[in-house]
Amino acid sequence: MISSRNIVKLLLHLLGWGVLLLLVLLQNNLSVWNDEDYFLFVIVLVSMGIVTYLNLYLLIPRYLFAKKYAYYTGFLFVLVFLTASMITWIIHDLGLDSINWFSRFVVTLIALAALALLTSGGKLLAEYLRKMMKFKEIENKQLKAELNLLKDQVNPHFLFNTLNNLYGLITQDQNQRAAEITLKLSDIMRYLLESSKADKVSLKKEIQFLEDYLSLEKIRLSKKTDIRFEVSGIVSDVFVAPLLFIPLVENAFKHGLNTITADSFACFSLSIQGKDLFFEAKNSLGKSLENSAKSETGIANLRKRLQLIYPNNHLLDIHKFNDEYKVVLHIQL
Repeated sequence: MISSRNIVKLLLHLLGWGVLLLLVLLQNNLSVWNDEDYFLFVIVLVSMGIVTYLNLYLLIPRYLFAKKYAYYTGFLFVLVFLTASMITWIIHDLGLDSINWFSRFVVTLIALAALALLTSGGKLLAEYLRKMMKFKEIENKQLKAELNLLKDQVNPHFLFNTLNNLYGLITQDQNQRAAEITLKLSDIMRYLLESSKADKVSLKKEIQFLEDYLSLEKIRLSKKTDIRFEVSGIVSDVFVAPLLFIPLVENAFKHGLNTITADSFACFSLSIQGKDLFFEAKNSLGKSLENSAKSETGIANLRKRLQLIYPNNHLLDIHKFNDEYKVVLHIQL
């Protein structure tokens, strides 16, 4: 069975020869042609086919692609020379030409050489495009594999923290809160499973996921802790890479609110301004921030994912003040 690739190749060849025939028809008045003119045209056309296909399927793969340029040039010259000589001899021997044999030979030689060079150029361009597509395909597979690995690193980290929170509540006999966390956790688990299979997710679903996560943290933490999440500028739904913001939210609770005080806070905001997305995370500093900053694998993974998904279209700024930690993520959608 003929493959679709071979069918496309056959159609391109037919198109090329069809264009050549069309040019002949447009430049000549076929009504005045006699049998000798048709015979001459057939000889030239067959000779062009010989040069074209021997060059395409013998000389180029065996010598040009193998970087044996001297061999390729030599064999191509011999092919063109012998074909031009054959055409000239046939035409002159049958007395089909009105010009002398040397002039016919030179004209034929130049025409066949131009055809061979055109064929070689087209083949080189096609091979270059094929290699570029293959390289792009391999690169995309590698990027997808790396992104999947990074997403897999996000999910266990998040689940580990949530399960720790659930365990802490159960050991403190806070069963009602544990039940609320279990329900929220089921929604979060469902979203994690869905988003892990997608390259892009609805921003509205991502926001709902963050709100569910924050509701878990509010249950766990003291009521004195100020936890806020503000959303603005979302007129129509847009799509973003999944789980981009959760590392910043997790980081605020892990490193900022590990020690609860009367002034503890974690404030988050997400806004759309035209084609620009801004996510900001601010939190009070915890005592162990200096020691734990070295182990922020979530932020490191986020940087890698942003570089892979939004190269040259993102900015991640992290600022540490005396009593506040601030992260701003800007993405050009």
